[in-house]
Amino acid sequence: MKKTLADNHYPGRGVLWCRTGDGESLGGCFLTGRSPASKARALHRTPEGALLVAPSEPSAHDHLRHYVAARQSGQWLVFGNGEQVSTVADRLDSGEFSALALDGLDYEPDPPIFTPG
Repeated sequence: MKKTLADNHYPGRGVLWCRTGDGESLGGCFLTGRSPASKARALHRTPEGALLVAPSEPSAHDHLRHYVAARQSGQWLVFGNGEQVSTVADRLDSGEFSALALDGLDYEPDPPIFTPG
């Protein structure tokens, strides 16, 4: 993966989920940033197993940069790059059909960059 991404100055975020040769599940995640504030983040795992994107230095919470990136919900692994991960996982935990768990959610705004969707 490192070799594949080496020439990309901003790969964004990425998730790897696979089975190893002995049949075990293996997951990986990477996070990059363009601005100093986005670069000042780290991935942390909670005692419950959720993967958080959190400030690497003391700072105020910013919902566009600090969020749950992955969370297990029953048989589902929900992952993404925003606060919608918790919303979808909560909906699945409450018994919502998977096809409806994204209802009412929209893209998060990202001015002044306006990353294409």
